[in-house]
Amino acid sequence: MYKPQQQESLFNDLVKDHKPSIYRICRAYLYNTDEADDLYQEILYQIWKSLKNFKGQSQIGTWIYRIAVNTAISYNLKHKRNQHLPLPASLQLPYEETLTVKREQEAQLQQLYQAISQLPPEERLIISLVLEEKSYKEISEITGASISNTGVKINRIKSRLLQLINKINHG
Repeated sequence: MYKPQQQESLFNDLVKDHKPSIYRICRAYLYNTDEADDLYQEILYQIWKSLKNFKGQSQIGTWIYRIAVNTAISYNLKHKRNQHLPLPASLQLPYEETLTVKREQEAQLQQLYQAISQLPPEERLIISLVLEEKSYKEISEITGASISNTGVKINRIKSRLLQLINKINHG
């Protein structure tokens, strides 16, 4: 059990280290930024609440992903969100030198997110972890699948995404 100031310090470090990853999970489940922000806050609350129970039996990053994914799934069920919402008209991307390059990037990113949104929730989770550059071992720990099964799933998901993107492009 942590002392209150130890728990607060650990929590602040965890948020600092994992904020981008947690937020990407939020966006994988909710495309509306306001709703994703609400989900992000809910995940932080669940991490804070659960921190005193963390036993160190898994890596802290794996533990955080499990909380984030479980909270996202519960949040969607509780709020009955449509998990295949259309993407917003514009996505926030880093500044680019030319408008043409920015438009191409926006179109590609929109196609990718649109394709990801058509995947079942478990596959969306797996591909979001791949995009986070998590190892097969880490992904298998988070999802509960074997490492070899995880590799097979990732290859199938990538193939499915290519098919979906081609379908989007040729409409």
